[in-house]
Amino acid sequence: MKIRSHQGVTLIELMITVVIIGILAAIAYPSYRNYTTQTRRSDAQIALTRLANDMEKFYSDCNRYPTSLTATRDCTANFGLARSNALSLEQHYLLSIALNASATTYTLTADPNGAGVTGQQNNDGGFRLDSTGVKQWDKANNNSYSSKWTDK
Repeated sequence: MKIRSHQGVTLIELMITVVIIGILAAIAYPSYRNYTTQTRRSDAQIALTRLANDMEKFYSDCNRYPTSLTATRDCTANFGLARSNALSLEQHYLLSIALNASATTYTLTADPNGAGVTGQQNNDGGFRLDSTGVKQWDKANNNSYSSKWTDK
């Protein structure tokens, strides 16, 4: 009697492997998406910190805060920071400046839902940094800004 040896995999073995890979992917993918969303938040935090540094440098040079991100940097006329655009470095957030009535304090905002952004951070909530150094995050995406930057 001759014994036949089967080489290869059966359809059942292949289907079990596909099911196991599917289960692992279903668990791993949402975790990956959450991780990348958290990582992209640093784009706003870095952009706001750099922008605050630029604001303070402009103030030390011109004795007032700039009113625009993109206008020509000139102490006598346009009062801008001369940035090429108002987007964060990775372009996930739209940056803006809001001055108080006397232009002695400012609030910087990074909005993930703004015009020209990548859209990968939509509805994740904006970030805010004011001239006193208070760092806030709109975690609930309802303009409450009740969370800190370090909250997850």
